[in-house]
Amino acid sequence: MRRLLAISAEMKASRPVFIVGEARSGTSILYRTLQKHSSFRPRETNLVETEIFSHLRRTFMFGPRYPVSLIHFMLDDRASYEDFLRSIRFIRLINLIAIAPNAVFRDGSDLLWYANLNHLLLRSYFFHAARARGCERLVEKTPTNTANIHRLWRTFPNARFLYIHRHPIDVFSSYRRRAKDDPAAAWAASITPAEFCEAYGSSVERVLRWTADQANLLMVRYERFVRHPDEELSHICGFLEEPFEPQAVQENDPDPNRWRGDPHLWGEIVAVTKDWRDHVSRSEARIIQTALLPVMDRLGYEPCPLP
Repeated sequence: MRRLLAISAEMKASRPVFIVGEARSGTSILYRTLQKHSSFRPRETNLVETEIFSHLRRTFMFGPRYPVSLIHFMLDDRASYEDFLRSIRFIRLINLIAIAPNAVFRDGSDLLWYANLNHLLLRSYFFHAARARGCERLVEKTPTNTANIHRLWRTFPNARFLYIHRHPIDVFSSYRRRAKDDPAAAWAASITPAEFCEAYGSSVERVLRWTADQANLLMVRYERFVRHPDEELSHICGFLEEPFEPQAVQENDPDPNRWRGDPHLWGEIVAVTKDWRDHVSRSEARIIQTALLPVMDRLGYEPCPLP
């Protein structure tokens, strides 16, 4: 426990960067770009999302092979992961004792979340992950963490958040293209326009409420980032208090076949990757734009023409 508290104190003063945003909105290309910066560069580029918040109710189950996403984020450094497991033995016991209330409240109670010592677990995990990755400053990307910004901030008071957003029609069409190109992406194939609007709208509103009171989150517009990557990365680096490194937006060895889910992810940054009309019907686009018009207006997006 003494070691855990020492790690906690060190990590409370650290300055990690968390990338959040809607799925298919450019979080991965931003994540890849930052990993080319000398302050964030890991031993090897790795785009794994930890999804750590989804595992916290089952901390008592953590073991040498579980959860897989946590191990992969550590670049499969088994020694570092086992050090992490040893550091949270007491937390795992508490989590086991609280299994019933955790199942009932499902992270809905902040009091229960802290009673499980989840903030100490997060600090220990990212402490060991930073060492395993070999980076000066940690950057992590899990889009769904828009719902967990307040807990991340209380756990890491000096953290910075990057929220990348994209026109909702382009986002939904990217869902459809991902489903077409990747048979394993059932989540992308099954979402309806109404479900998409609910998720997109509530997430954007949550982030906008946060920015009204906090200055630790930067809104990054995808369309500007892919059209003017040098300019936008310079702005991002300024927000993160890091020097601008132009080589971070360059791709000297593009590999469009590296990942079937998105051939553009491992290539050069380009302004346009598809035409949304090839993947979304006009009636679906009309549903989305009608439902999200107020949100689009707040983000500065014009509706797409629908003849």
